[in-house]
Amino acid sequence: GVELLRIQSNHEGRLLDWIEEVTEEVDGFLVNPGGLTHTSVVLRDALLASERPFVEVHLSNTAAREPFRHRSLLSDRALGVVFGFGPESYLLGLRGLVAHLSD
Repeated sequence: GVELLRIQSNHEGRLLDWIEEVTEEVDGFLVNPGGLTHTSVVLRDALLASERPFVEVHLSNTAAREPFRHRSLLSDRALGVVFGFGPESYLLGLRGLVAHLSD
């Protein structure tokens, strides 16, 4: 009973534009910010401006990687964070987001 919209882009501006374009159509966001996790204040701002809950997901265990990857600019405002389970991270994050939205 869930409909998904998706985007994949390596261009920060495209991601920001998309968040703004779809905010009125969605109840929440599942986001894998990749390298933008540690650098993108504007991605954080766009997600917060949407006033929609979001779950941050990562395929790898970022806590087991280089020290600079331990800091996320999103996680303190995310509904939840899932990392380290490979592609399963997306399913786990989606389940959490849907459960939250169903409450």
